[in-house]
Amino acid sequence: MLWDYLKHFTAVERWGSPSSMNGLLVILLDTIRDRYGACRFVIHCGYETAGHVKNSQHPRGNATDFHIDTPSPLADQAARLEMIFKDLQVHDRVGLGVYPDWNNPGFHLDIGGFGRWGRIGKTYVGFDEALKHAAEKMSRKTL
Repeated sequence: MLWDYLKHFTAVERWGSPSSMNGLLVILLDTIRDRYGACRFVIHCGYETAGHVKNSQHPRGNATDFHIDTPSPLADQAARLEMIFKDLQVHDRVGLGVYPDWNNPGFHLDIGGFGRWGRIGKTYVGFDEALKHAAEKMSRKTL
Protein backbone atom coordinates (compact mmCIF):
# COMPACT_ATOMS: atom_id res chain seq x y z
CA MET A 1 0.00 0.00 0.00
CA LEU A 2 1.16 3.51 -0.89
CA TRP A 3 0.42 4.87 2.57
CA ASP A 4 2.86 2.42 4.18
CA TYR A 5 5.78 4.08 2.36
CA LEU A 6 5.12 7.68 3.38
CA LYS A 7 6.94 9.47 6.18
CA HIS A 8 4.54 12.31 6.92
CA PHE A 9 1.02 11.40 5.82
CA THR A 10 -1.47 8.64 6.53
CA ALA A 11 -4.66 7.47 4.86
CA VAL A 12 -6.76 8.72 7.80
CA GLU A 13 -6.14 12.39 7.04
CA ARG A 14 -8.75 14.45 5.17
CA TRP A 15 -8.07 13.03 1.70
CA GLY A 16 -11.77 12.41 1.01
CA SER A 17 -11.15 8.98 -0.49
CA PRO A 18 -7.55 7.92 0.14
CA SER A 19 -7.76 5.17 -2.48
CA SER A 20 -8.81 7.77 -5.09
CA MET A 21 -5.75 9.97 -4.54
CA ASN A 22 -3.11 9.97 -7.27
CA GLY A 23 -0.09 8.23 -5.78
CA LEU A 24 2.33 10.55 -7.58
CA LEU A 25 0.72 13.58 -5.94
CA VAL A 26 0.82 12.03 -2.48
CA ILE A 27 4.46 10.93 -2.87
CA LEU A 28 5.37 14.40 -4.17
CA LEU A 29 3.64 16.07 -1.21
CA ASP A 30 5.41 13.72 1.21
CA THR A 31 8.76 14.57 -0.40
CA ILE A 32 7.98 18.31 -0.29
CA ARG A 33 7.02 18.02 3.37
CA ASP A 34 10.26 16.14 4.10
CA ARG A 35 12.36 18.87 2.48
CA TYR A 36 10.34 21.72 3.99
CA GLY A 37 11.51 20.96 7.51
CA ALA A 38 9.96 20.57 10.92
CA CYS A 39 6.48 21.92 10.14
CA ARG A 40 3.31 19.92 9.94
CA PHE A 41 1.28 20.05 6.70
CA VAL A 42 -2.43 19.92 7.55
CA ILE A 43 -4.59 18.41 4.82
CA HIS A 44 -7.90 20.20 4.22
CA CYS A 45 -9.10 17.98 1.37
CA GLY A 46 -7.96 15.79 -1.47
CA TYR A 47 -10.40 13.82 -3.56
CA GLU A 48 -13.73 15.66 -3.74
CA THR A 49 -16.37 15.72 -6.43
CA ALA A 50 -18.19 18.91 -5.41
CA GLY A 51 -17.39 22.42 -4.25
CA HIS A 52 -14.56 23.19 -6.65
CA VAL A 53 -14.24 25.02 -9.97
CA LYS A 54 -15.07 23.37 -13.26
CA ASN A 55 -12.13 21.25 -14.47
CA SER A 56 -10.78 21.01 -10.92
CA GLN A 57 -8.17 18.33 -10.32
CA HIS A 58 -9.85 17.31 -7.02
CA PRO A 59 -12.40 14.90 -8.61
CA ARG A 60 -9.49 13.19 -10.37
CA GLY A 61 -7.53 12.75 -7.13
CA ASN A 62 -4.80 14.98 -8.59
CA ALA A 63 -5.09 17.84 -6.04
CA THR A 64 -4.92 18.57 -2.36
CA ASP A 65 -5.56 21.66 -0.27
CA PHE A 66 -3.45 22.15 2.84
CA HIS A 67 -1.86 24.64 5.16
CA ILE A 68 1.55 24.60 6.77
CA ASP A 69 1.49 24.80 10.55
CA THR A 70 4.07 27.55 10.99
CA PRO A 71 4.05 31.21 11.99
CA SER A 72 6.03 32.11 8.83
CA PRO A 73 4.27 34.57 6.51
CA LEU A 74 2.43 32.99 3.60
CA ALA A 75 4.79 34.63 1.10
CA ASP A 76 7.78 32.98 2.82
CA GLN A 77 5.99 29.63 2.76
CA ALA A 78 5.24 30.03 -0.96
CA ALA A 79 8.85 30.98 -1.72
CA ARG A 80 10.08 27.92 0.13
CA LEU A 81 7.65 25.67 -1.75
CA GLU A 82 8.81 27.15 -5.06
CA MET A 83 12.44 26.51 -4.13
CA ILE A 84 11.63 22.88 -3.30
CA PHE A 85 9.72 22.50 -6.59
CA LYS A 86 12.81 23.72 -8.45
CA ASP A 87 15.10 21.38 -6.51
CA LEU A 88 12.79 18.46 -7.35
CA GLN A 89 12.57 19.60 -10.99
CA VAL A 90 8.77 19.80 -10.90
CA HIS A 91 8.40 23.60 -10.84
CA ASP A 92 6.88 23.72 -14.32
CA ARG A 93 4.78 20.57 -13.81
CA VAL A 94 2.63 21.46 -10.80
CA GLY A 95 -0.17 23.87 -10.08
CA LEU A 96 0.01 25.97 -6.94
CA GLY A 97 -2.76 28.18 -5.66
CA VAL A 98 -2.53 30.44 -2.62
CA TYR A 99 -5.59 31.06 -0.46
CA PRO A 100 -4.97 33.78 2.15
CA ASP A 101 -8.63 34.05 3.23
CA TRP A 102 -9.10 30.46 4.41
CA ASN A 103 -9.53 30.07 8.19
CA ASN A 104 -6.00 28.65 8.05
CA PRO A 105 -4.41 30.35 5.03
CA GLY A 106 -2.79 27.82 2.76
CA PHE A 107 -2.29 26.24 -0.62
CA HIS A 108 -3.76 24.10 -3.35
CA LEU A 109 -1.27 21.75 -5.02
CA ASP A 110 -2.07 19.74 -8.12
CA ILE A 111 -0.29 17.70 -10.75
CA GLY A 112 -2.71 18.55 -13.53
CA GLY A 113 -0.41 21.08 -15.20
CA PHE A 114 1.53 24.25 -14.52
CA GLY A 115 -0.19 27.27 -13.04
CA ARG A 116 0.06 29.83 -10.26
CA TRP A 117 -2.96 31.71 -8.94
CA GLY A 118 -4.58 33.03 -5.80
CA ARG A 119 -8.03 33.62 -4.45
CA ILE A 120 -9.19 36.55 -2.35
CA GLY A 121 -12.64 35.91 -0.97
CA LYS A 122 -14.43 34.27 -3.89
CA THR A 123 -12.43 36.04 -6.59
CA TYR A 124 -9.54 34.40 -8.39
CA VAL A 125 -6.53 36.69 -8.72
CA GLY A 126 -2.86 36.49 -9.59
CA PHE A 127 -0.50 34.64 -7.29
CA ASP A 128 1.44 37.75 -6.29
CA GLU A 129 -1.76 39.72 -5.63
CA ALA A 130 -2.96 37.01 -3.23
CA LEU A 131 0.39 37.01 -1.40
CA LYS A 132 0.25 40.81 -1.11
CA HIS A 133 -3.27 40.51 0.32
CA ALA A 134 -1.98 37.95 2.87
CA ALA A 135 0.79 40.34 3.96
CA GLU A 136 -1.68 43.22 4.32
CA LYS A 137 -3.99 41.04 6.43
CA MET A 138 -1.09 40.06 8.67
CA SER A 139 0.04 43.68 9.13
CA ARG A 140 -3.53 44.71 10.10
CA LYS A 141 -3.57 41.96 12.76
CA THR A 142 -0.34 43.20 14.30
CA LEU A 143 -1.46 46.85 14.54
